[in-house]
Amino acid sequence: MSEELRHHEESNTYIARKRSYFENDINIDGNLIVGAGSGFWKDLHVRGTLKLGKGSSVKGNITADNIVIGPRSEIKGNVEATSDLKIFDRVTVDGSVTAGKTMSIRPGCTVGFVRASEALELIGQVNVKEIETGTKVIVRSE
Repeated sequence: MSEELRHHEESNTYIARKRSYFENDINIDGNLIVGAGSGFWKDLHVRGTLKLGKGSSVKGNITADNIVIGPRSEIKGNVEATSDLKIFDRVTVDGSVTAGKTMSIRPGCTVGFVRASEALELIGQVNVKEIETGTKVIVRSE
């Protein structure tokens, strides 16, 4: 494992320092908390909960059980959560975004295709190019 990652055994959580940089695919069997301003050049796969720090960048795809994407982050690939997904303010996702349960997208976000099995919550002004037919959508102001 990279020197940029620390492991907390009791909670099976890996922690990446702020402004960490990863050139290769990352596969984590556990939870991952990523510090602000971190960069991933390839795919990020987590078998647990992923919390991506603000201003982070992922050039590849993201998969995890639960995902929280911090504000001002940029994702070039697809994002897939088998359970819940939260996308905070001013995040850009070039690919598709799917959640096995619920998804929440906050103001200023730009997302391509969206699919949530249970419910999609759009908060404030959000730019979503396409929502899968049959998706339950809840729209509310900030």
